[in-house]
Amino acid sequence: MRKVLPFVLIGAFFALLIPRMTQSIAQGDVYPEWSTMRSDPMGVKVLFLALQRMGGAVVERNYEPWQEMRSRRAEYVFMGVSPLMMQDVKALEKLVAEDGLALLALRPATAKAGSRTEKLGFLQFPKAGLELRSDDWRCLSGERKECVLAERKTGKGRVWLLADGSVLRNGELHEKRNTDLLAQLFSNGLPVVFDESHLGVNETGGVGVLLKRYRLFPAIGLMLAGALLFVWRNSTSLLPEREPVSAAMAPQPAASLRTLLAQRVPRAKLLETLVGEWKRALPLLPVWHRGRAEEMEAVLGRVRSLKDVKQGYAELQAAIKLRKGSA
Repeated sequence: MRKVLPFVLIGAFFALLIPRMTQSIAQGDVYPEWSTMRSDPMGVKVLFLALQRMGGAVVERNYEPWQEMRSRRAEYVFMGVSPLMMQDVKALEKLVAEDGLALLALRPATAKAGSRTEKLGFLQFPKAGLELRSDDWRCLSGERKECVLAERKTGKGRVWLLADGSVLRNGELHEKRNTDLLAQLFSNGLPVVFDESHLGVNETGGVGVLLKRYRLFPAIGLMLAGALLFVWRNSTSLLPEREPVSAAMAPQPAASLRTLLAQRVPRAKLLETLVGEWKRALPLLPVWHRGRAEEMEAVLGRVRSLKDVKQGYAELQAAIKLRKGSA
């Protein structure tokens, strides 16, 4: 039972973990809010898929740092950004230099954050839109004091400010589809690029990206299964456990030899077999053994008639015990 318990715990752990991981990946809640890969109310996946299925324009995601993107004629969408992003005017002008458009869908304002936007030419109020205070800004939807969508020219390009970007999230689109606003934002015929880099979703080219790109997750699963089987095979024996052998039951070499001889050599031919083996070993024995061959044959002929094998073995042993040089 003790050997099986670790595997039961590991199996229970994966049984609880895998469904949760599958659910998180399916919902996309492993990604930050405002991401186009989240299908829960805090994400923007519904809008992304809807624009893709319309077929009127190319819709894609960007994972590279947006300041390093190549400028082209496209609509770049930044979801859930702070209005203070307008402070980086040079980077935005460079991005939309090729007659492009940058749509900044602002996150809902707070009183403190709204007061810091006055130097940018507008004020952002909670649930009241934008109050445009600079002639650089033009209101496209609403009034200048409660503007929903504002536009600013930056060279050849344009920057749009959506006062409350939460109207584009999955939850708000499910409750209220503002089709007029959506048509105004995405009916210009430009390719739409949803930026994920400003949310912290970057494609770094790490191991996880390679595993996903080359679909190696099943191979990793097989390797883990093989490792578990290897651990199980080396920790558990398929044979029944043996009882411990005591010292009295341990086999003795001498007893084993006697048992083997008793099973293979008849008692009447035991002495004759011993002498025969001694003759075969003569080339390996000292020189003085060779002169005792005739005497060993004589002793063997004499002791064959003896019923006591031990006495015959003793006489053979006495005949062969010679000192060096006595032959």
